[in-house]
Amino acid sequence: MNEFPKFDDVGSFPLADNIDKETFDRFYWIAYKAFVNKNDIFENKGIQIHFIQPMLDSFKFKLSAGVEIINYPQHMDMYKQFLKPIADYEREPDLIDPEKAYVPEMFVIERFAKEFFEKTGKTLKIKLCVTGPIELYVRKHQFTIYYDLALNLAKSINTFLKNSIINSKYLHTTVVSIDEPSLGYMDILNTSNADLIKIFDASLEGIKRKDITVQIHIHTLNRADIPLNSKYIDVLTCEYAADNSNKIPKKTLDTYDKFIRVGITRTNIDNIIAEILDKGESWEHLQTINGMLSLIDSQTIIRKNLNTALDMYGERLKFIGPDCGLGGWLHPQIAYELLLRTQKVISEVRKLSH
Repeated sequence: MNEFPKFDDVGSFPLADNIDKETFDRFYWIAYKAFVNKNDIFENKGIQIHFIQPMLDSFKFKLSAGVEIINYPQHMDMYKQFLKPIADYEREPDLIDPEKAYVPEMFVIERFAKEFFEKTGKTLKIKLCVTGPIELYVRKHQFTIYYDLALNLAKSINTFLKNSIINSKYLHTTVVSIDEPSLGYMDILNTSNADLIKIFDASLEGIKRKDITVQIHIHTLNRADIPLNSKYIDVLTCEYAADNSNKIPKKTLDTYDKFIRVGITRTNIDNIIAEILDKGESWEHLQTINGMLSLIDSQTIIRKNLNTALDMYGERLKFIGPDCGLGGWLHPQIAYELLLRTQKVISEVRKLSH
């Protein structure tokens, strides 16, 4: 019997109501600067209160919900998280000093993982996600791609990854992912498919090995031909729950020896709210806990999406979970409930498959 796909998530998560986002961001960068200067960020009370604890609280929500491969909680803007350090510490345009590129969340989670291991004997599995080079390029330079500049961004992203992968008896970086949500939606100029593939591969050079799976997180499969031809990308993603037409033939995956992650629970909250309002629900009701819980896909819908994905992709289906990140879901408890409902369906279907 083929191994049942693993439950992972895609990063972002809402901060608690009592956490001010501007304060979190400020202390994030205070922590970043301290970290690259080799100072102990755990000794700084402000960093502990305003960055470390809120991020760990989000991580614990994901852990408690049963996510098997947890993407570190991404509370920082996905562009600023990488473009600011690159700008602050660049050696040449868009090329960061390799000693200054880190994802500090990973090292905070490493300390928590050690404590968790000592209590439970269990090693935590984590997903390390970074914003991809083309996504960053377009945000900073618009749509005309100059290869050398894009290659520098790819090399910078490669350094962020290499410096932040952690493998120990406490914490294992099981999945590395580059986030390219706009690929397939935008027209990019002055480049070729071959160059785009080289840029993606440069961001992943030296990352792939037996114990790490490499994903690319995309929102549409319109340009699947790019990651399908990458040397280093193992898994494409599919935001299937939000758009059931978003699929690719299994034989194509077979031909290129690639795998897929399928989103089985919708996370596009703005669209979901619009649908509910169109059906006559009041905005006031949606502000309540019960109203927000009603926005989450039912177990019946999630189960249908999962079974369809299993039938469609078979052994090529390696990962399942919500479509995208949960940062827009406003309250951590609601995001937790969405993850938990997804986990319950996965556990039920997994048991039936054995």
